[in-house]
Amino acid sequence: MGPRLGQLRVIGESVLILYLYFLLVTAFLMVPPLVLKALGIRLDLRPGTAITLGGVLIAEFLALWGVNAYYRRRGITLGTLGWRLPRNSATVVLLSLAAGLLYVGYTLQIPAVQEKITEISLFKLWGLLSGVAAAVMEEIVFRGYLMARWQQVKITPLFQVLLTGVAFSVLHLGFGLMGIVYTFVLGMALGGLYLLGRRSLLGPILCHGSINAIIEPWLLVWLLQFYAEKFAS
Repeated sequence: MGPRLGQLRVIGESVLILYLYFLLVTAFLMVPPLVLKALGIRLDLRPGTAITLGGVLIAEFLALWGVNAYYRRRGITLGTLGWRLPRNSATVVLLSLAAGLLYVGYTLQIPAVQEKITEISLFKLWGLLSGVAAAVMEEIVFRGYLMARWQQVKITPLFQVLLTGVAFSVLHLGFGLMGIVYTFVLGMALGGLYLLGRRSLLGPILCHGSINAIIEPWLLVWLLQFYAEKFAS
């Protein structure tokens, strides 16, 4: 098999993984509300969001488990993905936090997110914990396994960054056109931080985790309310 054919095969493999990943997360987003509705249980927005966060967290864990099992047969394990501090740790940390704050600034343009951002509650604590956990698992898959697999078939670093941006935006299709654009840029930034740290996961996990720690669960509340009103109308 030639190098170019091998690269195309791996990209096709990645597309299939992303498709299954997207289906899994979507199912865990939609199934709990449908089951509760079938049982005649009506929840307010916050309890419903808390359940949705739990469903997404379970979906992320199952996706990570499946990808881990799949790639272990190809010699890519968690231990080879960057569970270490890069030599340029200070630079990576500063740039990661700066990128995270820039994205938070964009999200705070949504009034419903901005007005709740200072709230301290158990609901916020659950959003923080589940959001950070999901960020860690997503970074292991998107910036860890996928980029490691692309490196194996000698896909260039620049193309790896572009691909990880596309992959990340696909997972956030429900965020609307501008949300897709911004998550594409964020995905590329996370990929760049991964490469900057010489394939250490510290940068992308710190950036992604800090974003979710600040804006969740408020972003998900806004998104669920938006779609609830859209479907109701």
